[in-house]
Amino acid sequence: MPVRKKTFSCGHNGKGRFCHRCASEEQRKHAMLQAKTQRIQRLAQAPIPLDDLPPEIAEKTLEMIASLQHGASYMDFMGKRMKNMGQRHIISIPIGRRYRLICKDDHGPLEFIEAISHEEYNNRLSGNGWV
Repeated sequence: MPVRKKTFSCGHNGKGRFCHRCASEEQRKHAMLQAKTQRIQRLAQAPIPLDDLPPEIAEKTLEMIASLQHGASYMDFMGKRMKNMGQRHIISIPIGRRYRLICKDDHGPLEFIEAISHEEYNNRLSGNGWV
């Protein structure tokens, strides 16, 4: 007995009880929404605001912060102290090519100050730096 195609309420044609195209699209949208809410929750729990950063950079920053909190050295991430500025307690860690994570070292665990773009970092260097 041949099965006929029918037109679903969404306008798509097919065989079966429901439109598989719309069902898979709905699953994809639900998964993307769930991933977005998880990312927003992780960013909200970060010790510094990361809302202005691109998503990839924010994720990389969160991974770096977690590693640094678990005992990794800032030198593992090519970080450097601001000794030329006279602010040896300030540490700059590159996040990719265009962003920097700024930390403060007061002979204990690192205190995370901010994550900024390289342009803002350069402006801060030409000014007074971090106090």
